[in-house]
Amino acid sequence: MGKVILETIQRGVHRYHKIDSFPVTIGRAFDNDIILQDVTISPHHLVILNENDTYQIHNLNDENGTKVNKKKIGNEPVEISLPTTFQISGLKARLLATNMKVEETRVQDCSGLFCIFNSPIWAALLLVVTVALFFVDRYLSTPVVKEPLWYLSNVLPSVWVMLGIGILIASISRLSTHRWEVIPAISIASLIFLVPQVFEYIGHFLAYLFTSDGLGSWLKNSAKFLIIPILLATFIVKTVHSKWLPAIGIAVLAYSPFLAYQVLGLVDELSLLSGFSKVPSYSHTLRPRDIRLNKTISLEEFAKEAKEATAIRVEKMLKDARKKEEEDS
Repeated sequence: MGKVILETIQRGVHRYHKIDSFPVTIGRAFDNDIILQDVTISPHHLVILNENDTYQIHNLNDENGTKVNKKKIGNEPVEISLPTTFQISGLKARLLATNMKVEETRVQDCSGLFCIFNSPIWAALLLVVTVALFFVDRYLSTPVVKEPLWYLSNVLPSVWVMLGIGILIASISRLSTHRWEVIPAISIASLIFLVPQVFEYIGHFLAYLFTSDGLGSWLKNSAKFLIIPILLATFIVKTVHSKWLPAIGIAVLAYSPFLAYQVLGLVDELSLLSGFSKVPSYSHTLRPRDIRLNKTISLEEFAKEAKEATAIRVEKMLKDARKKEEEDS
């Protein structure tokens, strides 16, 4: 008499029942060999039979029924081979051979930087650095010096959002591995806020250095659209031990609401650029130390560029106005 394994999947939880004697009754009643507590399953739902190493599923009820390979079966025994997927009412199940090959072991790889993210000390340090950067950003973006409590009240919402994202990231590991990976989740959540801010500061410096916003914009957008999904995918690969392709898919899906928000912001920036004349080169980011590759132009040259840009804009507006008048007449 062969041995088989009954695998049931309910709410993402896999349970395994070893079967070494037949017939096997399955249902919600306590006198069954395998008891499944789901209200959609009948008290005596089905029987698994084995005659001369030939397996059969015999449906016993007319309530919610049983499906074998997505096809509903009647009240006559149905012969099956191993492995077989079937559905007990709304509960997914598989009948497997005990010698069935299982997936290769995914070795926990804590090499490289990710070991740092698993350290409580480094996670706390990243959190402190990120919060400090929030304060610095609020201080530099406020034209008038405020009381410390004012900056604190402005920083706290960002901190709560960061911690909320950390809990959301930890929930991914909880759903997949039934463990709360809080420490690496806090590290990744901190980096999600820290990396774009650092990239933006580097972008401002490069914009001044090259007298062009191109590289700075590329850095800022790459942090929002590439780095953050990569961080999420890395967390999934290292903690859930998933493969890279499904991990990237889950990361993009989890980040999609924030991604849509970033796309709207990018569209707004592009629409603003198309509605105004080109900014003269003198007007790019000003810094106390003149560290740039291109020589800073004089005020006279700036005034000349501004006059030329204004003239081009006015000429275009007049041309559009004349064209509209001709069309109306």
